[in-house]
Parts: sequence; C-alpha cells; structure tokens
Amino acid sequence: MSSAPSRRSFTYDFSIWYCPDDDPIASRISERLRKEGFRGYAEHQDQVAGTSVVLTAVEVIEASRVAILLLSAKSLGDPWCRRVSEWNLHHNIHRRGTKMIPVYVDVTKAEGPPFLRHLNELQYQTEFFFERLLSSLRTTPSRGRAATSSRAKR
Repeated sequence: MSSAPSRRSFTYDFSIWYCPDDDPIASRISERLRKEGFRGYAEHQDQVAGTSVVLTAVEVIEASRVAILLLSAKSLGDPWCRRVSEWNLHHNIHRRGTKMIPVYVDVTKAEGPPFLRHLNELQYQTEFFFERLLSSLRTTPSRGRAATSSRAKR
C-alpha cells in the first residue's frame, strides 16, 4: 500500500504556522489564499479553546496538503515554532506528496534552521510573493513524481 496521499484525504489545502507576533502577516496570507478558494488553517486564529494545542497541531499537519512556515526573527528563537517546523518536516518525509513552503520574513534563508535549508523558499517582501505562493499551492508534488516515474519506466 502506498503512503502517497490521495487528493481527497486532505481537510485543508494549506496550514500556516507562525509565532503570534507575525499574526498580521499570517492573516494577510491566509485571507488572500481563502479568497482564491483554498481551504486553510491559520495556527493562532483557528485554534479552539479547551483543546490540546499539541494534538491539534499534529492533526492539522496530517490534514494539510501544504504547510506554510512563517520564519521571522521572533519565530526562529521560539521553541514551539521550531517544534512545529520539525513536526511538519517529519510529516513531509513520511507522507510523500505533501509540501512545505518556508516563507522568510525579514530574515534570510541562512539565518533559518539548517533542517529547512534544503527546501525551496519564498521571501515575503518580494514583488511576486503571492503569485509564487499561489502557483505553489496549485501545483502538487505528486504530479512531478508521476511524470518522472512514467518517464523512467519507458
């Protein structure tokens, strides 16, 4: 049985993970994506009072097709943000077909965690940020793998 997820298995098209200080940026991103028709989960906005933060994080990570990680000076020093990034990476590795997009906000990739440096990133402040983010959400990694595998079989 394949561990690759089917398109229907995801509750969310995206989840966005960030420290509370970055809420205005996370709000702009999630609002824009929702206006484009994507279903999403914004970490500090969609949490339900009285539920386990850890259990909710794990459930949302598993239910998301794409994880967006906002990386700022504040989040890079926050142990919770680091832990959520690690959980997303672990899930990304074990559930092939999901995608992680690090979004750097006023920090460089070199300042980010070494375990995320192998991923293609986006810089929030760039002119084409939203276009590239939307394109990344519209493209699923399994398509590229399927094309590669069928070429390899020829």
